[in-house]
Amino acid sequence: MNFTFPENKALLNSIIQNYSGEPSHNFNVCLIDILNPKDNIITINNIEYVFTYFDDTPGKNKGWNSIILKLYESQNIDKDDVQYNDPDMVLKILKYKKAAKPEWKKPKEKRFETEISALKDCKRENFPNIIDIYGDGVCKIYSPYKNRYHEYLFYTMEFAEYDLKKFIEKNFKNFSLEEKVGLCLSLSRGLRDLESLGYYHRDIKPDNIFMVDDNWKIGDLGLIGNRNSDFNLDRKGELIGPRGWMSPESMNKYLCEGHDFPFQFNCTINHQSDIFQLGKVFWYIFQHNAPIGSIKQSDFKIRHNRIYPILRTMLNYSLNRRYKRIDEVIKLLRPIEDKLLITAV
Repeated sequence: MNFTFPENKALLNSIIQNYSGEPSHNFNVCLIDILNPKDNIITINNIEYVFTYFDDTPGKNKGWNSIILKLYESQNIDKDDVQYNDPDMVLKILKYKKAAKPEWKKPKEKRFETEISALKDCKRENFPNIIDIYGDGVCKIYSPYKNRYHEYLFYTMEFAEYDLKKFIEKNFKNFSLEEKVGLCLSLSRGLRDLESLGYYHRDIKPDNIFMVDDNWKIGDLGLIGNRNSDFNLDRKGELIGPRGWMSPESMNKYLCEGHDFPFQFNCTINHQSDIFQLGKVFWYIFQHNAPIGSIKQSDFKIRHNRIYPILRTMLNYSLNRRYKRIDEVIKLLRPIEDKLLITAV
């Protein structure tokens, strides 16, 4: 499932752009012209697709270590009256060149490969709450600096109408309590499915939770870890996880690991770390802010005496006082959802 970008396209400043002029020097750069779809065509599995930027702001790239593009089957695009609605799929490209030899691979490339493997594992299991991957391979993008093509890893996936942050910002007035509990259950089941395969997400935040056809899914597995892996891609003291949504173990790793400090703290990021991050997201789902610092019952504005204790246990600093398995959370949330649904009828 490999393809090549048009020869007038280059990866410059972490986005796909048009270039013209002499390679290696004196070339001009500009954003792709989305109103000229004939100039933005790639062929994947013998199907022509028109690609556009994912973000509504031209030139802004959603991915941190990757390039995200929308793909539309070219036969469905009216070249004389160009309109882009929901794409047929999304293309994610690692923005770092593919290593020429396996032994030359850097952690970012290995992590991207692990992300693809995890998504494929979830697809084989038909997990409903994990974003669906369609295919993967290697694409070629021209480098005007080197006057040659370079290879980059990529995969394609389903398109999501919203991420959780954008959904709440638009729909918070009509987001009922039973819907919030149902969302929390969907995410808990997705986390349980990942854990069943030995994976830890480690990057759970509202931006990585997506709505696809009215179903909530966990995506962006770029920091995923595997308890069964023979190698460890994390560096000592590396900052692993989303700022503002990190677990205590993640911060301990960043601040304490590798130092001969007099006090030792847990620096292992695992399934219970995911539970902590998910607890912060649950708090955001219920009242649209984040639980930073020492939380109390009075900080939780939702008047439901069975929800706060669940979140409080998920957000415990100590692993010993936090839930050991996400199944415990599911078991507690399910009867709350049932009662709310009965009351709503």
